[in-house]
Amino acid sequence: MTWTKLSDDFTDDTWNLSDAAFRLHLEGLVWSNRKLLDLRIPKAEVRRFGKNPEAAAELVEHGWWSEDGGFYLIRHHARYQRSREAVIRQQAVNKQNRAKRGLPQRPSRELVSLAADSDDDSIDESFDEQDWTGQAGMRGGT
Repeated sequence: MTWTKLSDDFTDDTWNLSDAAFRLHLEGLVWSNRKLLDLRIPKAEVRRFGKNPEAAAELVEHGWWSEDGGFYLIRHHARYQRSREAVIRQQAVNKQNRAKRGLPQRPSRELVSLAADSDDDSIDESFDEQDWTGQAGMRGGT
């Protein structure tokens, strides 16, 4: 699982964007991170995740995105996002940690059914995700 990271002043930066562009930018960040695209989105896929794909022109105009042939490159808030390589490396560590504790491996979120009765991995208590304090999985000091 990946996470999209935003600074606490992110919304201050967005005042010069339309609501459609603001939303598309967030959708683009999330899509890119989920698909491990390293902020390089195929133009043809914007319609798959974006409610207002026409707002891409505004994002390019404001410098939030740039164009590279058949791709958009997300520029704004790029430094906060983890690279594909870093995510894959962390997933491998998480898998090893789960195996060490005898926990079952989780299926990829991309393969999980979107049925209404499916569990939402984003709200569970994940004890295998590194929290960068050196105490991954430690809750309440235990």
